[in-house]
Amino acid sequence: MKKIILMLFCSTLYYNSLGQCNPPINVFNSNINYYNADVNWNYQTNINNYKIRYKLVGSTSWSYKNNIDSLATTENLNNLMPQNFYLWQIRSYCDTIGTNYSQWSIADTFYTNTINCPNITGQFTNNISYNNATSNWTTNTNANRYKIRYRVYGTTSWLFLGPTFQPTNNRVIPLLQQNTTYEWEIMAFYDSTSLSASLWSVPDTFTTTTFVPTIFNPVITNSIDNNDCNTPTELSLFISQSINEPDIGTSIITSDGGNFNIQTLSMGDSVGYVILNTSTQSISATLKAGIITGQNSAIINSYDSAGSLIGFFSIENINGGIKVSSTSPSDGNNYTNGFTSEMHFTNLFINPNINGPLHFYTDIQSELNHQFNDTTTLIINCTSSILENSTEDNLSFEIYDLLGRKTKFKKNTVLIYKYSNGEIKKIITKKK
Repeated sequence: MKKIILMLFCSTLYYNSLGQCNPPINVFNSNINYYNADVNWNYQTNINNYKIRYKLVGSTSWSYKNNIDSLATTENLNNLMPQNFYLWQIRSYCDTIGTNYSQWSIADTFYTNTINCPNITGQFTNNISYNNATSNWTTNTNANRYKIRYRVYGTTSWLFLGPTFQPTNNRVIPLLQQNTTYEWEIMAFYDSTSLSASLWSVPDTFTTTTFVPTIFNPVITNSIDNNDCNTPTELSLFISQSINEPDIGTSIITSDGGNFNIQTLSMGDSVGYVILNTSTQSISATLKAGIITGQNSAIINSYDSAGSLIGFFSIENINGGIKVSSTSPSDGNNYTNGFTSEMHFTNLFINPNINGPLHFYTDIQSELNHQFNDTTTLIINCTSSILENSTEDNLSFEIYDLLGRKTKFKKNTVLIYKYSNGEIKKIITKKK
C-alpha cells in the first residue's frame, strides 16, 4: 500500500510540474505569402524554448520547428504549398531537458495566398536551335529578379535557371536535345529574399530543331606588322569557325623561318593579347609568359580582365622556325556556335634574315578527329626602304602588298616588287 501511495504522490508531482508550464496564448498569423507565413504568440516568462507543429488541413502528417528561442514571439513557416489551408500549434518547454512542457496551444489556421506577388505574363520563345532557345517575358517593374524552370514536355523533373535580375526580360535555355519539345515557366521575386515570390507562370512550349552539322573548315589568317628581315614584329594568328562546325580540339601552327625571342622572357612578362568573339560573348585576355621551359620553349598563360587564368598554350623555336601548340577545353557537345579568335604576339616574333617567302603552316584537328591544314605565305624583304621609281624597264614584275597578296600600283603605300630575274624590292611611293 505504501508503495502505491508513493507512486500516486510522484505522479501527482509530475503532472503538477507539467501544469506549471503554460502554452502560449493569443496565437495568430501574419505576412502570408504563397510559400510562407509568419505565426505569432504573446511573450511568456519562465520559458526555455518553444516548439511549433504545422500541417495541411486534413493531413495526418505534421512538420515541426524545434528549439525556438524563449524571447521569440514570431516564427516564419516556409516551403509551404501555395493556395492551401494550413493549421498550426505551439507548446512551451520550461526546462533544459525537455521533460517539463505544456499542452499544445489552441489551433490557428491560414490560407497561403497573396495579392502582393503577381504572376509573370507575356512569355514566348525565339531563337530556337537544336541545342538552345531564348525565353522571353514581360517584366514587372516591382520585381527584384526572376527564376526559370524547364523540362522535356511530359516529364516530371525540372531544371532551373536563375537568378535573372530586373530589368532583364530574356534568358537562353542551354544544353537542349535536338528535335525535342520542352516547356518552361517563370516566377518573380519581389524583394531580395526568397519570401515574396509569385506563383509559377503558365507554361510556354517550344520544339528544338534537328541538328545539321557544317563541314569542318576553319578560316585561318596569319600576318605580321612589318616585313623587314631580322626585325621584331607583331605576329597575329586569326582563326574563325562557322556555326555547327565540329569544335577545334588541337591546333599546331609552325613556320619555316623566324623565331620567338624567348631568351629575353621572364615569368609574368606581357607578350600580347587575345580577343575571342562568340555568338553570346566577347572575351579579351592578356598573354603573359608562364613557365620558361628552356632557351627555346615557354608556356604562355591567358588571363581575363579580372586576372583569372583562363587558358594556356606552348611556344617553341624548332627546325629553323616557330611552333605554337594549343588544346581547346571540351565544352561537352563537340560542335561550335561560331566564333572568331585573334591572338597577337607583341614584338615577340623576329622575322627571318632571308629575302623571300615566309610560310606559316596550320594543322588543326577537331574533337571528332577531322583534319584541316592551311598555309599562309608572306614575303620578307632584306633591302632598305627607298624612294624610287622602277628602272627595270626591261624586266617584267609583279606587285604584292605587305601580306604577300597580289595588288595594283598604289600611291602612298609600301609595295613589294618581284622581278622576273628573282630580285625583290620594297618600294615606297609618295604622292608628289
